[in-house]
Amino acid sequence: MAAGRPLRLLHLLLASHVGLVALLALLLLATGTGIIHASLVERAQAQVAQAATEAQARLLYQRQDLAVVAGLLVERPTLRRFLARADASAARAFVDDFRRTGRLDYIGVFRHGVLFAESGSPPANLMSNGLQFGADGEQRWLVASEAVESPPGHRVVVARQLTVEALDLNDEAVRVQLLAPTARASDGLGTAIRHVLVTGSGETLKEPTGDAAAIHLEPVRREPGGIEAVLVTSLPRSALISELLEWLFAFMAGSLAMVAVAVAVAVWLARRIADPFAQLAAAAERLGVGNLEGRIRRPDTRLVEPNAFARSLEDMRLQIRALAENERHQRNELDMVLDGVGDGIVAMDADENVIYANRRFLELLDLKEADVIGRRFDDVLSALPGQGLEAGQATTPLQQARLKGSAHATGDYRVGGGARKLVIRSYAPSRNRQVAIVREETPAEASRVMRDAIVANLSHEFQTPIAAQIASIELLQDHLAGRGDDTAKRLVDAQFRGALRLSQLVDNLLDSVRLEHGELRLRRDQVDLVKLVEECAELMRPLTEQRNQKVALHLPASEQRLTGDTQRLSQVVINLLANANKFAPDDSTIWVDIVWGEETVSLWVEDEGPGIPPMARTADLFAPFRRAPDQEPSQRGTGLGLAIARALVERHGGEIVITEPQRCSGARFGVVLPLEAACAF
Repeated sequence: MAAGRPLRLLHLLLASHVGLVALLALLLLATGTGIIHASLVERAQAQVAQAATEAQARLLYQRQDLAVVAGLLVERPTLRRFLARADASAARAFVDDFRRTGRLDYIGVFRHGVLFAESGSPPANLMSNGLQFGADGEQRWLVASEAVESPPGHRVVVARQLTVEALDLNDEAVRVQLLAPTARASDGLGTAIRHVLVTGSGETLKEPTGDAAAIHLEPVRREPGGIEAVLVTSLPRSALISELLEWLFAFMAGSLAMVAVAVAVAVWLARRIADPFAQLAAAAERLGVGNLEGRIRRPDTRLVEPNAFARSLEDMRLQIRALAENERHQRNELDMVLDGVGDGIVAMDADENVIYANRRFLELLDLKEADVIGRRFDDVLSALPGQGLEAGQATTPLQQARLKGSAHATGDYRVGGGARKLVIRSYAPSRNRQVAIVREETPAEASRVMRDAIVANLSHEFQTPIAAQIASIELLQDHLAGRGDDTAKRLVDAQFRGALRLSQLVDNLLDSVRLEHGELRLRRDQVDLVKLVEECAELMRPLTEQRNQKVALHLPASEQRLTGDTQRLSQVVINLLANANKFAPDDSTIWVDIVWGEETVSLWVEDEGPGIPPMARTADLFAPFRRAPDQEPSQRGTGLGLAIARALVERHGGEIVITEPQRCSGARFGVVLPLEAACAF
């Protein structure tokens, strides 16, 4: 490092620090006086407003004290006795003593409106309570009167001269005046007094007159209503100027001290910072270019910051080196784990270019890592025509996974010079990385795919003729209505029930395949559950009437509505009713109840069948193709009804439960659905 480089940094630091301090000092001196003056004026205004509030409180105290004294006087038995005897001289002597002990300036006793006895100099108006002013406006009185209950017809008036000193303010600098409403004042103060009298609210003068720095006016109200005086509090300008000079002196002294300290600190910091940080900058540059081997030495300084910075850089160097080594070890361990997996694992970037492939994937394709990395996935592994997800689909498993969250494809793929049956499962990307798992198809998977294809094809092929048969039977029922051929009607009804049962079985088979592959989507409707159950019961009526079963509906109405797929919820209700129809005996009752809650609604189906054995309750009765051979009735089903019902209910965010029967010894199934939509639409 060149010897002159720290000096240039030192000079730069000195110039910047001293310049900033000087600029700050000038700004403080330029704005400090105005800010201090404005702050002192605001405080003076708040001070006089607070003094007015305090004076009002003192005045109220004087009123209350005078009222208490008047009340004590009229309660004195001695005065009542003198009044009862009409002894004016004795009463005069008594009130004279009471006036001196009660610190009053006047007491007057009136008998039937005529002065009976008095002591002291009276105010101008003895018939008016409250605050009164003399003719010159300088003399102020507080007057209170009380009626004597016994003997009746007597009244006592007490008065006390009110001085400014009686208000007893804590702030000695504030001056207090009590002015009559008719008092004359200077133009500015007179205008403010008139404004207070008109508005009835206090006011602080923004531009005080005379030698006052702040003036506040507050109306003094009599009880009840009316303004009887104006309270004026003011702070002399001399007090404000004196305080302003004290603040300015302290401000200037503090500013000079701050400037001196700041310059000294700037010089010291510049000297201490320049050289150590130059050394640290060179060490950081070595670390930035990837040199993790050279140790970062602490600079030759006793400052805490450079030393801490040096320690942090050294710790960071050691951590980065340890992390790099740990990453290498973890990558090697992960490669070993992935290479030991029996399935092929391949990772792609956002452009579907292969960035990783484990050993099993390379073995399946009979390729080397160099032949796979960097190539597109569909170039590395391509399906034969008509193979893959489905024949005719243009999207790859990776694209399907982006749309649906996951994708599963089985088919023949080109491998080397031939073809191989592979199963590809892909998942949605995470942080622009997508993973696919590739393996050879097992016999179990092949049989399941074949089963699903057969079931789906048969279901599709059966739906059209069954629908046509049901429509034809309904037309035949309408044709036989009213003809009186009971035998033909029974035969047609039996045929209709068989066709309806066959339609339910086909729908259940097709839905089981859709549910297993995650292809069943729900609509979002406002469902009238009561109407839905009634329609399902009517649809099941031919099957229940065949066995002379009665469906008892208890469906209370509610303003609450369920959000869900109306068609699929109808399928749930029909499957539960069909299950009860199968297991319940002839001439029995099937109960259907709806219970509305605050957050959920429950649908219960109960029958009079043999019920569910205790051992069967612990088994999964809702598993596909699960049946009870020891209790299966003559009308055997596919074992899919309850499985599909549970899957549809769970897709709606609810649950299907089995509880103890409430009316008989049969089975009781319940469907609990949330009223707030929690469906997987």
